[in-house]
Amino acid sequence: MFTTLQFSQLIAAAWAGPVAGHSAAIVHGVLPSGHQYTQYQVSYHVGGACYISTYDAQQCPFQAIASAVAAAAAAGVQVSRHRAQHIISRTAAALCGVQLTRPGFACRARRHRVARRVHA
Repeated sequence: MFTTLQFSQLIAAAWAGPVAGHSAAIVHGVLPSGHQYTQYQVSYHVGGACYISTYDAQQCPFQAIASAVAAAAAAGVQVSRHRAQHIISRTAAALCGVQLTRPGFACRARRHRVARRVHA
């Protein structure tokens, strides 16, 4: 789903708190039965403390980011969980093909011009 660089950039964008370092890990593996799996792990480092998504890796990259931000918030770090949720939802929507930008000025002007003609 993500390269390590993209995942790291997403982790950095989702953080809205004190200056923090972050660590991203994507693990791809194959079990002896032939089942393939991918796990994501996130950790934020603020001062001397480390806030890890959970001690086990997550199956979903968005869940890993959300749980790391939640762990930092639960420990009392002033972090914006709302911003993390916003970044995660915008990224997920973009991956699904949802248009995230509002129509430009020209599009709105055409819409209003057509509306004036219809109602006149």
